[in-house]
Amino acid sequence: MCTQIQNFFKKFLYLIIVVLYIAISIVHIVYFSFIKVSDFNPFDYFNSSPLFDFLIDSNCPDKSQIIFHRYGGRKDYYWTWKEEDLLPSKETKIVDETDIKKINGNYFCYKYISYLDLLNNGQIIKKDAECPSEYSKNCGRLDTLEQELCIKNTEKCPLYDIGLGEQTDSDNYIYDKNANIYYNNDNYNKTDKKIIGKLILNDGQPCYNVTEKLWQRFNSEEGFNSHLQCTYGVFGKCSDDRYEARGDISYLRLYQDNLNQECQKVVLSSLSGTEKVHLYKREFFGIDKECNDKYILNENTYNSMHNSEKSEYTLNLVEGIMGIAFSVGFVTPGIMLIRDKIEIEEMNIKNFPGLLICVFYSILIVFLTVCTICHAVFYSRIVNNNLTGYNCSDLITNEIFRKEIEAGAKNPYYVKINFYLDLIFLLINIFIILIVIILKIIYYCSENNYKIEKKDEN
Repeated sequence: MCTQIQNFFKKFLYLIIVVLYIAISIVHIVYFSFIKVSDFNPFDYFNSSPLFDFLIDSNCPDKSQIIFHRYGGRKDYYWTWKEEDLLPSKETKIVDETDIKKINGNYFCYKYISYLDLLNNGQIIKKDAECPSEYSKNCGRLDTLEQELCIKNTEKCPLYDIGLGEQTDSDNYIYDKNANIYYNNDNYNKTDKKIIGKLILNDGQPCYNVTEKLWQRFNSEEGFNSHLQCTYGVFGKCSDDRYEARGDISYLRLYQDNLNQECQKVVLSSLSGTEKVHLYKREFFGIDKECNDKYILNENTYNSMHNSEKSEYTLNLVEGIMGIAFSVGFVTPGIMLIRDKIEIEEMNIKNFPGLLICVFYSILIVFLTVCTICHAVFYSRIVNNNLTGYNCSDLITNEIFRKEIEAGAKNPYYVKINFYLDLIFLLINIFIILIVIILKIIYYCSENNYKIEKKDEN
């Protein structure tokens, strides 16, 4: 009778575990689609550098080069033959993604000092404030908060203006005839001048979302799709008019200068030479240092939050799939168990289903423990590096921050639910293991007492 109760109890618990784990796995898969991974990086705004010591050259020794665009590469095909397939299958991969750095055969070379470094050095001051003694030379307006840049008296101010095409104003500009590029000289002193914060190539007015680039595909073998319309809106607009067009260049010339031969074979034959892409400039998006210091906004804190969101997103999918796989793995030996074809206490090599249950259960406990710890770590990083309420830039940039932060505002809530689900299920399983061990001890004790009593009777 005791043995029958024990076996019934084990079978009941076994069913509960399988059903519960399937339910939890489904929840993880559902929450996989709810986790919002931010697709903007504020450090694309703030890690740009003024163009100090600017020059146009065929190479840039000891200097940085402007990257105007990231070309999406081309399709490459290869054949694979899997054992289960009767015929080889054709697979596709994207290769030869390329940074577009040359315009008319030349690099834009400059000395790199990031906006954040300048801000932390005390070189960015409020409008009409006095420069610190160490950086006594004022170069004028730097960003959208109308803050100004201070540099050492012996240094040159960074670049204010540049364009593609001919420029006849020799008093204010240097014109490179071979490169067909002009840029301001040291005499440039217009009253509304703004230091350049970013230069990009774009097929149309740039978007508010810096990850959303407008670019045209001309051949189906190129490794990307055409994207010629902004989708991310701020205050009812999708195009960012803080960018100013500074001339154009043909896709043909751009690709001849920057792409390797394989990519050129794919795309150049599809170009007439009249298709144009435009150069755009803008000033920096400003940061109020006193406000920013409250949030400790830096690349490490942002990356910690962003990577944790991505990891939680992936973990939910993996955990959901693995959970269902574990549950299915339990089903076959479980059916045999329920039909009384095995007894769970008879765990030996001859009893393969029972052994299989032990293996699955051991892996399950380890897997659940790892997932629970990961959810706790991701939750801590997301909450501790949260930028909710960030309001340290101009009106438009603050709104972009607000929209992105608001989109991911529920992430900690979902992560917390995932954590508690795993933790509770883990504790349930540990409790069940303890119950089974106790039942096992009771069973053996009762068996031994029975044997002793029989022996005494004899």
